Amino acid sequence: MGIAHHANYLVWFEIGRTDLCRATGITYTEIETRGYLLVVTGIGCEYRVPFRYDDEVVIRTSVAEWGSRKIRFAYDLYAAGGDADNPRAHGFSAHMWLDRETRKPVRANEDVTRAFGPWLTDASTRP
Repeated sequence: MGIAHHANYLVWFEIGRTDLCRATGITYTEIETRGYLLVVTGIGCEYRVPFRYDDEVVIRTSVAEWGSRKIRFAYDLYAAGGDADNPRAHGFSAHMWLDRETRKPVRANEDVTRAFGPWLTDASTRP
């Protein structure tokens, strides 16, 4: 069909989330080193305009929701050099903080909470 497979969008979301973690100063590897797992509890995507093979994808990731035991990321996917006001796709992934050893839900510690704060889209719910 000449367009990117729909499953690629979820991979792009993961790349955006990984890059956002890196931008906070706490990489995903560091999150695990601190004894946490950030497991996916839900994911969704709204496809607007398809990407074609060889299109360069720009991923904008933010924190849409924050709770003491959960976090929800939002993703907007754009074509490089394309219309910056109209994403080709929009999506989310919901996650829960788990203790790495027990696999039980836990609260993220204050350092982690503070690190993600600047990427929260609604300042009234900033951690």
